[in-house]
Amino acid sequence: MDAKNRSVLVVFVCCSIFCFIGCTDNEYIDTTLGLTVQQLDGDLDDRWSTTGVVIKNASNQSGLKEGELISHVIGERKINTPSDFNRAIESAMRDGNSFTLEFIDSSQKQLRQRFSVRREGDDVGISVDDNNRIKKIKSGTLANNAGLKEGDQVLSIIDAKNIRTIKDYQKAVNEFSRAKATISFRTKELIGVKIAAINALASIADASAVETMIRFLEDTEPSLREPAAKGLERLVALSQLNGLFQQFQRKDTDQLPADGLNAELLQRAEILDLLTVDLQTNQAKLTDPIGTEFLHRSAALYKKISSTKITELVKKYIKREIEPNQEIRRSCLSILGILQPQSVIGDLIAVLEDNQETSGIRFKAGLTLSQIGSPAIEPLIASFDNGDSGIRDITASSLGNIGGSKARQALITFLKNENNDTTKLTLVDAIAKIGDDTSILALEEQQGSLDKTSGLATFLNEILTQKSETKRTEAEADSLDFLQDL
Repeated sequence: MDAKNRSVLVVFVCCSIFCFIGCTDNEYIDTTLGLTVQQLDGDLDDRWSTTGVVIKNASNQSGLKEGELISHVIGERKINTPSDFNRAIESAMRDGNSFTLEFIDSSQKQLRQRFSVRREGDDVGISVDDNNRIKKIKSGTLANNAGLKEGDQVLSIIDAKNIRTIKDYQKAVNEFSRAKATISFRTKELIGVKIAAINALASIADASAVETMIRFLEDTEPSLREPAAKGLERLVALSQLNGLFQQFQRKDTDQLPADGLNAELLQRAEILDLLTVDLQTNQAKLTDPIGTEFLHRSAALYKKISSTKITELVKKYIKREIEPNQEIRRSCLSILGILQPQSVIGDLIAVLEDNQETSGIRFKAGLTLSQIGSPAIEPLIASFDNGDSGIRDITASSLGNIGGSKARQALITFLKNENNDTTKLTLVDAIAKIGDDTSILALEEQQGSLDKTSGLATFLNEILTQKSETKRTEAEADSLDFLQDL
């Protein structure tokens, strides 16, 4: 199967999962119970390891929801005669080796007792009389150890039949209907399958997947919201690579010289497994099939992301008071870091300054501010001035990531006035990241005022030595280039 057909198949499978509109050759319309059920297998069996009978349509009276997987059909058989009892036990033992007995004991309490035998044909050990009372319990059997007493009145046998296929469903419903049993269902959500589908849609990176991710992010099902947030994060990241992929599109090729492309975008695309970069041959080549397929989707995805109010959507989910799942908060912060909207700077500062937030999320908020860049410098400086040591560590690191003369000067001033040794280490590291001549001079001045045996002096000495070696290496490389040009 070629890449294009595989992609089409995955899209079809995902749509089938979400909408349950698959093959109509393998469904059953139950007019008595007002249900239409569908077999879930075939391609899904291999891909998602999930089989069973799914509710495709359900009447309001059924109390069931579309998209649920029927795990069991349950029949509650009222016992009126010994024959009713024997037939119910025989059916339960034949199909599942288990059942639940509903009875009234000698104190007139209505109780239930579950029985499960290891092998088909094992003797439960109960017989009843014409008044549906237990007349004999065989020693050494399940009933003998279950607390039942002779004279207890049997009311019903509750049999839960495991459903894997449409035939299982039809057989169970027909049998219970003939026995005039009350029929109910045990169902479960296809969470695992839906999560796999969300991940698949995010990998395909089709523009139509954006609305699906948003819908599930705003859903109330907790297990779907986290993968939807991560899926939306991936789609947003992919959309920002459109400019890079347009260069491949315009040349109608899957391979271009790497030095003619944006290095940062190349790195992002390589991390996302969309292309590989060979430095020896100076070639950036799209991976097959993900990268080569995304070549034709990048423009539509970029347009969709740009026209959707994603910033407003995710901004509310970075707040601990609104979103309890920190992984969702982390993904939403990543999305804001990719989109870099100035309008959320105040919201990010609030997360950074939230002492009840986890340290990882607070640092993530600081990183997002540094990705927004220079517009965040003044708020970060104000946060440093008013914050505790934890806030100062984050803001100092963020200012170092942003760089520039304004951030550098603020960091140098903070370092001169700081008394906390841990924060001093962060400030030294932040200034070293900027690394220009003014920054190095400030660090050298700081070095001269320190106790040579202190941890800060050791750390600062390592940084300055590394900077000196890097500068010398660069100078040697420049000299070599100059000689080669001669």
